[in-house]
Amino acid sequence: MVANFRIRRSSRARYLSIQVHPPGLVEIVVPRRMPVREVESFVSAHAAWIRETCTGMNRRHHDPGTGPPARIRLGVLDREWSVSYNANPRARRRVAESGTGLEVFGANDDTARRRALFDWLRRKARAFMVPAVGALALETGLRPRAIQIRAQRSRWGSCSSNKTLSLNLCLLFLEPELVRYLLIHELCHLRHMNHSPRFWALVEQFSPDGRILDQRLNDGWTRIPGWLLAEL
Repeated sequence: MVANFRIRRSSRARYLSIQVHPPGLVEIVVPRRMPVREVESFVSAHAAWIRETCTGMNRRHHDPGTGPPARIRLGVLDREWSVSYNANPRARRRVAESGTGLEVFGANDDTARRRALFDWLRRKARAFMVPAVGALALETGLRPRAIQIRAQRSRWGSCSSNKTLSLNLCLLFLEPELVRYLLIHELCHLRHMNHSPRFWALVEQFSPDGRILDQRLNDGWTRIPGWLLAEL
């Protein structure tokens, strides 16, 4: 039997399915009214596959540790910070950035420290993503109505029918060419809400290697540090 897994009930799910996220986090997607005993039986029947998949994912993962980090590197910005922790209990919880250093104040345990850094990352993501989307909107002629910064384990981004782009703050850890491709991909959904040949033709106007980069995104989760995944 798999010791730890998370159940996510979905009104759209018709069957049980397994999702394994780095660094080996197991999520079972379940139809809304399915009894827990059926879920446990399903997990038990697939336990060997789940363990094998988790083991392989842990081998590939660059930084599986879930403790607060000593360093943070954001690939898309080509920047790295050393992280220190100020445990003064009277300090307001915040992250002070100075050059290549970050100091976390007012966080006295691992959970609070991860949360403080998570909030800092969200602000970093918005500061980067909004201008980046704006520049690509000028290049492509495709302009969203709004931009949301989200934190997810399974999607890099999405585009809604009301022309809102939702972008995962985890993109900050990827290479610039992958992030540029993902932003173009979602912008092209403003015109084609599908993955039809016309959609891919539009993507490739602005990102000729789009299909290759799309495949590389599949392995991008191995670059997301375990401390951040623990917060998602």
